[in-house]
Amino acid sequence: MTKILGRRSLLATAICGLMSAGAVANDLALEEVLVTAEKRESSLQDTPISLLAFSNERLDRFGITDLADVAGLAPNVTITPFPNSRSSLVIFMRGVGNNDSQTTQDAAVGIYIDGVYVARSIGLGSDVADLERIEVLRGPQGTLYGRNTTGGAINLITAKPADEFGVSQKVSVGNRDYWQSLTKIESGKVGQFAGKFTYMESAHDGWVKNTGSGDNFGAEDKKAGRVAVRWDASEN
Repeated sequence: MTKILGRRSLLATAICGLMSAGAVANDLALEEVLVTAEKRESSLQDTPISLLAFSNERLDRFGITDLADVAGLAPNVTITPFPNSRSSLVIFMRGVGNNDSQTTQDAAVGIYIDGVYVARSIGLGSDVADLERIEVLRGPQGTLYGRNTTGGAINLITAKPADEFGVSQKVSVGNRDYWQSLTKIESGKVGQFAGKFTYMESAHDGWVKNTGSGDNFGAEDKKAGRVAVRWDASEN
C-alpha cells in the first residue's frame, strides 16, 4: 500500500510539474507586435528589415514621451540635444547623421510623425502628448521613404481614439524637482466618429547651478497637447 501511495504522489507531482512548465512557456511566449515600417501593417517578426519597435506598454515602462528619451535604448542610435538648444536634436544612426541644425541642411535620419515628414531637427525635442508606438528603422530606407534617410528612419505613431468613453490621469514625480501630469479624455464612439483629447505638462530643475540670471542649466518646462478625431466612413 505504501508503494502504491508513493507512486501516486510521484505521478501527481510530475503532472503538476508539466502543468507549471506549460504555464511558464505560455508566459514566455513572444507577444506579436504590429508595425507599419513597410507602409503596411505587418508583424514585427515578419518584417525583413533591421527594426526596433517600442509598444505603448514599453513606452510607459521606460517613461518615453519624446524622441530624445529613446537615446540609450536603441543600439547603434545616438540622440543628443544641441548644446545651445535642447529643443533641437542631433541624431546619428550607424554612424550616419548630420551635426548641423541650420534650416538649410537636410537630415540624414528621417523623422516621421503619423507618416508626416519632419524636415528639420529644430523642435524634435518637444514632447508628443500620446504615443502608441515608436519604430526605429536602421540602415538606408530610400526605397520606401525617399531621400534624407541615408542612416535610417524613425516613425512616431500617435494613439488613435478608442471606441469606449474614458478619462485617465497620471502624475509622476522624481528627483531634481521633476514632475509630470498626463490627462486623457476619450469621447467614445458616437455614430461614425470618435474623439480624444490629451494634455501633458512636465518640468524639472537643471543639473548645473546658474549663478547669474535665468534658470539652471538643463532645466526644462514643457507643455504638449493633442486633439484627435477618428472617422469610420465605412466598414472597410
